[in-house]
Amino acid sequence: MNRLIFREINKSSIIYLYYPQGEEVSGEIEYLFSDKKARISKKARNDEFGYFAYKATLMIEECAGKNNLPLQFTQEWFN
Repeated sequence: MNRLIFREINKSSIIYLYYPQGEEVSGEIEYLFSDKKARISKKARNDEFGYFAYKATLMIEECAGKNNLPLQFTQEWFN
């Protein structure tokens, strides 16, 4: 589970914070308009292997592709 919170939008990107498993220390995902891809700017403290960041990048790419940028949402999945 990730909690994602919109941080900012500028001319070149959209930035979201992600909180794996509801933790209090976030990581950061940046969606670049030029590439139409999201990338991990900063992994969260408890996301050692980047699994939660990877899931967050996929969700942010999907949202940006649909022009749907929620201010805050929870991403859940089943393994």
